[in-house]
Amino acid sequence: MPFSANCPACGAPVVFKSSASFHGVCEFCRSTLVRHGGDLENLGRMADLLEDTSPIRLGTEGRYRGVHFAVIGRIQLRYAEGVWNEWHLLFDDQRCGWLSDAGGEYLISFLTPPGATLPGFATLAPNDELKLAGRDFTVTNLEEAMCISGEGELPFAFGAGYPAQLVDLRTTNEAEPAFASIDYSETPPLLFVGESLPFASFHFAGLREGSAAAKSAGLVKALQCPACGGAITLHDKAVQSVACPSCLSVLEPDNESLRILRKAAAATRIEPLIPLGSVGRFFGKDWTVIGFQQRVITAEGIDYPWQEYLLHHPEEGFRWLVESTGHWSWVSTITEPPRYQTGMPLTTYKGEIYTRYSAGSAETRYVIGEFTWKVKVGEKWEIADFIAPPKMLSRESSHKESTWSLGEYLPVEEVAAAFKLEQALPAPVGIGMNQPNPRTENHRKVCSRFWKFLLLAIVAQALWIFIFGGRTLLDQRLVFSPQNDEPVTTQTFQLDGKARNLVLRHDTDLDNNWLGLDMTLVDKNTGRAWTAQSDVAYWHGVDDGESWSEGDRTRELVFRDLPAGTYYFVIDPEISAEKPVSVAARIKVIRDQAVWSNFFFLLIFLALFPVFSRYRVQAFEAERWKEADFLFNGQEFGSGDSDSDDGGDD
Repeated sequence: MPFSANCPACGAPVVFKSSASFHGVCEFCRSTLVRHGGDLENLGRMADLLEDTSPIRLGTEGRYRGVHFAVIGRIQLRYAEGVWNEWHLLFDDQRCGWLSDAGGEYLISFLTPPGATLPGFATLAPNDELKLAGRDFTVTNLEEAMCISGEGELPFAFGAGYPAQLVDLRTTNEAEPAFASIDYSETPPLLFVGESLPFASFHFAGLREGSAAAKSAGLVKALQCPACGGAITLHDKAVQSVACPSCLSVLEPDNESLRILRKAAAATRIEPLIPLGSVGRFFGKDWTVIGFQQRVITAEGIDYPWQEYLLHHPEEGFRWLVESTGHWSWVSTITEPPRYQTGMPLTTYKGEIYTRYSAGSAETRYVIGEFTWKVKVGEKWEIADFIAPPKMLSRESSHKESTWSLGEYLPVEEVAAAFKLEQALPAPVGIGMNQPNPRTENHRKVCSRFWKFLLLAIVAQALWIFIFGGRTLLDQRLVFSPQNDEPVTTQTFQLDGKARNLVLRHDTDLDNNWLGLDMTLVDKNTGRAWTAQSDVAYWHGVDDGESWSEGDRTRELVFRDLPAGTYYFVIDPEISAEKPVSVAARIKVIRDQAVWSNFFFLLIFLALFPVFSRYRVQAFEAERWKEADFLFNGQEFGSGDSDSDDGGDD
């Protein structure tokens, strides 16, 4: 049942909708109130709320997994990069939950038993793995925030100025993505588990009028730089800093003015290839370029720079367009990090394997425009890139935060067409990290044709063997005797037309013996003759209990391109003098027998095409990996053991 009483400071009515709420803030006089039975105690005036980025307000309603909820309170926290809200939710089934809207991401969570003792805040670091509430989590962010204000009703005591050490975690189980947060402002610390969902999935009603989420397009506000008077535009309330494109001062949005954070020390002005304010159409939506930064990794005294463009869409939020040596990628932050152990050569995301390509310390050298964090020239992050062209996974880590992003290669022509640029973009130089191998598709076509031609060759060989070829013209048994040294003449056989080949096959009963054969093929009508010689030998025995054999009792001779006619063979045998015994032989004459050697030569010829095509694909990959810090298998160059060095990931 709701609890209602009058504020002891101003007398205004105060209603607690949830029986679990014991603290609240009077909406009229901002007094902090605590319930004691049926009375309210005034703990003092709560600080005023800062103008925030959220479209949500007290009284906003929504649905989560089919259950209606209402927003009944919030606390506002400040951290190094800005301010965020934690909204207290009351569900129709009397559950309470929390909704965070930091940085344009909406995270809903519920108080959950951890199932184990939670580690101390000081013992944790980004990328640490924890098993909490039966799930595997990875630490993604550590913050030492400060509660600066609050409103509505809350289930715990609070006040402006109390510190809150918070740890954010994400699951590595892609089948059940989840978010978790450990709140160290309580003893023992509290665990909240939930998930990240799109804004639209909550079906909000009663949002703040004129909220950024309700805006279809356009600017949030336009101001002047207090340092130089140049024009400054803000496209989203989630923007935490702006780098003035005129004087390069880094500024912080603050109510209706801009506060200078620091002056960017840039030695050289860089003109973005795509000007700020340009609108490009990607994936059916219009995206505006609102920020630009140049970052660089230095290795062995050589700088390797790349450029990043921050894009904004009023409903979809923020994306990155990244350019390096003329190669472009569309990059999105992912909320479910892949399972990865530092130093390992591979990682898996959504069932696809990515291989480590490069790693290093990236420094921001130049910034202009708007950013969703307090950007600093000179800030550094440890970066590790993993590729599965045309996709790329990137992990960026600092001492208190770790984020993952997914990039997909964009052809330069597609980028230029999206923005309808007047000047052509520079042509790509070399091979991009995640550039698709242009020879792969041709290799697939070559392989497809190879299998088709191979099938045709097999069918042709089978037809020749079983239907069109191999007709027997003579099948005769002969006996070669050592007592008879006269040549033996076979029966005649008829060739009705020209024969591509004529095979004479001898099947003998040789046993540890040999037989020499001088043969003459005679055309009975013309007297034309073709001669050939052959030896048949077969030996076998047992040595040290093992059987062995050598030679063959069968021998074939081939005569090619014979004209039509009536033929017979004259065979003059030579029997071994060491074993002068009779040898029985079966003589078969076969017309146009299938010749396997031709078939195998054809296979070798056909195989040359996919082999060469595969070589070209591998040559492209070898060229790509020349620019990498690691080998094809992700092992660091010069390392004999992939576990011996983590490649500078952390």
